[in-house]
Amino acid sequence: MPTLKNIWLVDDHVIIRNGLQELIEKLGPYKINRQYDNGRALLDGLSSLTPCDLIIMDMSMPEMTGEEVLQQFKERNITTPVLMLTLNEDENLVIRLFRLGARGYLKKNCNASQLKDAIGQILERGYYHNEFLSLSLQNNEVEAKKGKQEIILEQLTLREREFLKLVCHEKEYTYEQMADQMKVQHRTVDGYREAVFEKFGIKSKTGLVLFILKHNLFDVL
Repeated sequence: MPTLKNIWLVDDHVIIRNGLQELIEKLGPYKINRQYDNGRALLDGLSSLTPCDLIIMDMSMPEMTGEEVLQQFKERNITTPVLMLTLNEDENLVIRLFRLGARGYLKKNCNASQLKDAIGQILERGYYHNEFLSLSLQNNEVEAKKGKQEIILEQLTLREREFLKLVCHEKEYTYEQMADQMKVQHRTVDGYREAVFEKFGIKSKTGLVLFILKHNLFDVL
């Protein structure tokens, strides 16, 4: 019998929380054993001895937003996985959430299949992104001899490494600004981007940032 996973819900709408609880507990061996109506209440409840395998949290809440909670988690070195729910699809926001430690995000109008997939991916593989399900790196005999970082770095040129460093920079550079930083034409940066996309099966800037974070590449690029 699969081990029961404990999940906490954080959303300021009780109807949404109750609906999510009913749905999630039908999707797998999951138990919603805590609900909170804002980020501040969640932080106050973290001292509880009740174990938590995953937190599913709304982005927009009174008193403390989901982004502010993640910032507190980062400052306090809290590593409980968090799946963010948001109506905001702004790419820079999503990238900030991943930089702050979110393990995945979903639109609040997602369907049950997407929610099930996201929960499963985070609990089993550590991260979820709708385009980031199975990059080119899988367990194989080569990986048994070499670390994933080494395999990735071997496939990157020096300029591609520089490009990836800028992609994940906290200043949130646009591609045009990256070109200025690298002293190349914008179309040259486009070439670096497309090359990395093709090598690792990535489709967006958000996917690039998650790729870098997932494999702890920022300090070795």
